Amino acid sequence: MPSLKTLLQLPCGWQSSRQVVSPDEITIHLRATRKTALCPECLKRSRSVHSCRRRRIQHLPCSGRTLWLIFAVRHWYCRNPSCSRKIFAESLAPFAGPQQQFSALLQNLQHQLGLIAGGEAGRRAAVASECRQARIRCCAK
Repeated sequence: MPSLKTLLQLPCGWQSSRQVVSPDEITIHLRATRKTALCPECLKRSRSVHSCRRRRIQHLPCSGRTLWLIFAVRHWYCRNPSCSRKIFAESLAPFAGPQQQFSALLQNLQHQLGLIAGGEAGRRAAVASECRQARIRCCAK
């Protein structure tokens, strides 16, 4: 039987620590399994955790419910004295980019619905595909 991680296409290096199911939504809390992280600037490995913050990402709907993934993202010290970046955060790429509130999979689905149907027809298709909870953004030229 496939794991929860495989079914939901969750990013590597994260494991579920808790699940909360309500009539309208499912919330899965995730924590990193790695003991170290690479500084994105100098690529040196760090073992020094600075802090931990929660990051809430909306993912593809599951069983007609909004699916929220709450990542406990750690911020690390870069101990390389020649590195300009002193603190950095664990990356969720390619699952979600910096400051994004939706998973790449959900954004891709919304984008495809917009391209295929557009306007009111796209909204109806989103409702039919159980994406009604996600805010669909329009791209301005």
